[in-house]
Amino acid sequence: MVKIKKPNDILRYGYRYILSYPKMILPFMIYEAGVIVGQAVIVIAFLSLLSYFKAFNLIPKIVESIEARNFEALTSPEIMQPILITLGIAGIAYMLVIIIFDSFVKAGLYPFLQKLLIEKNVSTTYFLKEAFKNWALVFKTNILIYFFTAIPLIPSIILLYFSLREIIFGSAEELGFTALMFIAGILLALIIYLALIFAPIAASIDENTPLQSIIRSVSIAKTEIGAIILYFSSLVAVSLVAIAIESAVEIFYVTLGSLVGIIISLAIIPILHLYLVAVYETHNNETLSEPVEPKLTLKLIYKTLNNGLKLVRVFFTTKYGFLALIITFAVFSAGYILGYLTVDPEIRSVLVNSGIIVPGKLNPEFKVYNRIFLGLDIFFHNWRTSLSTAMSGIVYAIPSTISTLFNGYVIGVVYATINDPIKASAIILPHGIIEIPAFLLASASGMFLGFKMILFKRRKVSINEISYDLERTAIFIIGLSLVFLVAGIIESNVTPIIAEMAGWS
Repeated sequence: MVKIKKPNDILRYGYRYILSYPKMILPFMIYEAGVIVGQAVIVIAFLSLLSYFKAFNLIPKIVESIEARNFEALTSPEIMQPILITLGIAGIAYMLVIIIFDSFVKAGLYPFLQKLLIEKNVSTTYFLKEAFKNWALVFKTNILIYFFTAIPLIPSIILLYFSLREIIFGSAEELGFTALMFIAGILLALIIYLALIFAPIAASIDENTPLQSIIRSVSIAKTEIGAIILYFSSLVAVSLVAIAIESAVEIFYVTLGSLVGIIISLAIIPILHLYLVAVYETHNNETLSEPVEPKLTLKLIYKTLNNGLKLVRVFFTTKYGFLALIITFAVFSAGYILGYLTVDPEIRSVLVNSGIIVPGKLNPEFKVYNRIFLGLDIFFHNWRTSLSTAMSGIVYAIPSTISTLFNGYVIGVVYATINDPIKASAIILPHGIIEIPAFLLASASGMFLGFKMILFKRRKVSINEISYDLERTAIFIIGLSLVFLVAGIIESNVTPIIAEMAGWS
């Protein structure tokens, strides 16, 4: 048994808490879902921009500039201004979505981790109760944190913008002073952010007001500078190690980016948050409890996965389950049709000339990377997307619906851009026969979870039932990982062969 005497021990033995209390990963799985919503914001912004250019007949000019490599023409006000406005609106919307998800997760996560560290008695129900109760308070605190953090950044960004604009139009030659000011602004913003790192914890655990949480965090930061430096150093070290691993393995034509991303988000980041709560509690003179011995057995793993896979039966035996399947298929089909109809000759030219989709040319990754490892990388990427799609169903199924529509849309765009059903099918269907149904099942589980949330909002189901469905959805997605693994291996090893037989090179 590991004795936890001080917060630093959490960084060494935090994995024991994860193995002993695997439910602590659930909040981070929900946070991953925020990525899906963020992607939807970016996609909607891109489509809106494309529609604007098409409405004002600017696409031919853009295509002509790209083909002639005349990139200076792309900086004209009629093209650049809509891009900047769209980026600004999309950036604000993206940040707002991320802050909402972050606030909901932290509102339940920190009390959950506090209970885990002190009482060793936690449940998904407790997490959800705290999240629903305090998310608005944590949201206001987060907004205040970002406001104070942005203060030193705003003048630096404005100065950088005008300097870059002058360079583009040839009236300036260097960025020396501007770059120095920009770096100084970033460093000052980082210091402020780290000083306020305990504010969401104070808001969620002690239910302090946003301003009280800010003051409380600064007060703790003054006496826990070493802990903050250790936290930030660990975060930087993890990032550098991840970059080093990815760079090193690429020498051997191997890619592990998706695997490293999952390990960081679902294994390392939880330990760092546990560490922050441990620092906060020891500062309040609380005694930390040691983790219990992990009791993972093959029988327990089988029983857990079997419980999650029962969700498939729900799709065919319950009203809301079957409805989730039908709506998921309909939304995916609608996305495909929309994507197929969106691509006219002009847009097709943009996609081809920009290199996003080149009919007849295989993705260079299939020829560069080791195909076994590439298959694993594809598997982890697709599984992570499905995980986010399913767990995001907790937001009344809206993000799950958007993700399903988007994935259908992408396939429709691919078929329309390639403009050859046989060639398009050769590059999609060999692995898609397995991957697409698996993704639709994941989407349906998110849709089902959303239906339950609507019923919960109407007080027709209890929070205990929501907790059970959330856990079952997570287990179901873990079970689907085996299907995505097979699909990933097929995509990297079999699909290129079939594509080459169909005329791809």
